[in-house]
Amino acid sequence: MKHTTSSLRVFILLTGLLLGPPSWAACNYAPIPNPHPDGIGKSYCDRHISKVMGWQGAPWLERPQRLQEERTDLLIQKLNLKPGMVVGDIGAGTGHISTMMTERIAPDGVVWAVDIQPQMIKMLQKKAESLPKGRLQIRQSSEKNLNLPDRILDVAIMVDVYHELEYPRETLQSLMKAVKRGGKIVFVEYRAFDPDVPIKALHTMSVAQVQKEAEDLGLKYEKAESLSWQNMITFINP
Repeated sequence: MKHTTSSLRVFILLTGLLLGPPSWAACNYAPIPNPHPDGIGKSYCDRHISKVMGWQGAPWLERPQRLQEERTDLLIQKLNLKPGMVVGDIGAGTGHISTMMTERIAPDGVVWAVDIQPQMIKMLQKKAESLPKGRLQIRQSSEKNLNLPDRILDVAIMVDVYHELEYPRETLQSLMKAVKRGGKIVFVEYRAFDPDVPIKALHTMSVAQVQKEAEDLGLKYEKAESLSWQNMITFINP
């Protein structure tokens, strides 16, 4: 009996090495019977997905004190953007971050600003009109598809967006197709478990949770850096 058990363990170990982790180990969706009022009643990878901040919250994205509170200037600096790069701003909202990035990739670079809300798309189009033609490209996404060309982005960033995605797995898969192999995908999320971050709990994420969900799809962790309210977590697209 002891010999049989040992043999079984060896078989399981070898099978895991050859076939990789079992399918049940992957991040999956599950309903939440008694959802939090800030959530959508569905979890992903044991994380309660939060409700989306609607277009009515646009003034929050454009508030004058955002630079000081969130240090968006430091965020742009840490992205290390270069002239000529093609960059994606996923869940771009009003285009606050998109506009800042256009300055770094000028004169020949392009920022693709993506959002799912038609009202936000109109705001993005208005901002694009004030920039050199072609500098800011606008795309409206669906719930699962970003509608971006394949392998076009050098860098993609999601600023306080990923935790709100109704289908994070499919959306991230779509993003991985749009980013060049070896390109970077950057998650910027309000820091969880930090009493100094004045954000609702479901709108925050820990580095460990982001890493768990990103690595589940094959992204390679590079680094995590702290901003004033957020963590900036960078992955390499394989």
